Amino acid sequence: MVSGESAGGRVRTPLERAPVPELGTELIPKERYLSRDYAEEEHRRLWSRVWHLAGFERDILESGDYLTYEIGRESILVVRQASGGVAAFHNVCQHRGTRLVEPGRGSARSFTCQFHAWRYGIDGALERALDPETFSQGCPAESLGLTPVLADCWGGFVWVNLDPAADPLRRYLDVIPEHLDPYHFEEMSILNEYTIEIECNWKTSMDAFHEAYHILGTHPDTLDVNDDVNVPIDCYRRHSRMLLKLGVASPRHAEYGKVSKRIREHFLATAGIDPESFEGEASEVRPAIARAVREIQGPALGADFSELDDAQLVDDFHYSVFPNLTFNIFGRSAWLFRHRPHPTDPDRMYFDFFNLLRAPKARIARPEREFHVATDELLLEPVGGGGELLAQDTYNLPRIQRGMHSAGFRGLHLGNQEIRIRHFHATLNEYIPPERT
Repeated sequence: MVSGESAGGRVRTPLERAPVPELGTELIPKERYLSRDYAEEEHRRLWSRVWHLAGFERDILESGDYLTYEIGRESILVVRQASGGVAAFHNVCQHRGTRLVEPGRGSARSFTCQFHAWRYGIDGALERALDPETFSQGCPAESLGLTPVLADCWGGFVWVNLDPAADPLRRYLDVIPEHLDPYHFEEMSILNEYTIEIECNWKTSMDAFHEAYHILGTHPDTLDVNDDVNVPIDCYRRHSRMLLKLGVASPRHAEYGKVSKRIREHFLATAGIDPESFEGEASEVRPAIARAVREIQGPALGADFSELDDAQLVDDFHYSVFPNLTFNIFGRSAWLFRHRPHPTDPDRMYFDFFNLLRAPKARIARPEREFHVATDELLLEPVGGGGELLAQDTYNLPRIQRGMHSAGFRGLHLGNQEIRIRHFHATLNEYIPPERT
């Protein structure tokens, strides 16, 4: 039987452990998080070469439907074509450089520059240049169309790459489709979407979600419902994962080995199990939840969870897709975080949050994106679907960034529980050699 395939032929997420890489123990230079020069290197050598998750296929279903994706100083226009395929272009008029459309989503038969009324088709071709006879050099449509960008789809997502010679998307994603296809993101609806501008580097934000080591310090109120000690970690070619066991108390907690009150009131109850009548031991909680999700919630949501193991219906299967995506996947739902750099300031970033639910038969209205600029008051308050847990994480981020600027701090001193951060930086070294740090 090949990895990722069950005896019945259904695709399965591989659960075997990956070899632990030897990545050394040196400090990670803090300048990577602070330096404007390094941020410029990222724009030139990283963001111009990797595949980006630009948006959701469900947002561009019909011919002419479009969305934009902003990364650094670039804006990418992604458009559903008359053929049914997806094309992407730099969102800039070829006349004087005006942005064609504002950030967001919409539908159009063509795109007209609001400055001088040059018009482009949804295929990027120049359809009209105003008064072309006044251009001595001419306005040849074959050379003045929108500059194309590579585009492809996987998992219900639209991906783009600014490098015309880039490897195909599937090759770049490596193990990710094999691991995540059983979750069927294409069947998930968006419940909440928001962006927060936060005073920290985008990597500071990525780091916060690369390890469970911070749970005791940042989320001590959750130790009665998750095991932050026994956390398997796997590092792949570019990407990585950790498996956080839920519905069980941490070995650090007094109720370890017991069915805590919150396990009853939250995990059992939200799975549709009467917490008062449940008489099982702690070891029976997770199988009971998985059974309820599979047999009761699955049919109610219109979702077939037969490709997922019991642990995938209870735990947080946390995947990172290099360089700037993190998935918290809970079987029937998921949180997707996208960590984007600020165009000019390495001390700022954009944190994109998507709260997803797999309910293919439900009619869930597509929410509009909210935008917030972080303040301490905002970061202390739950926003959207992330709740208090995410608020606790984001509250830390500006404080980490400010602390890194201290002359008393030399760089990141990482332990084995933080190997995903070290693995991330080893991958980053392939795009930006360490001598440029």
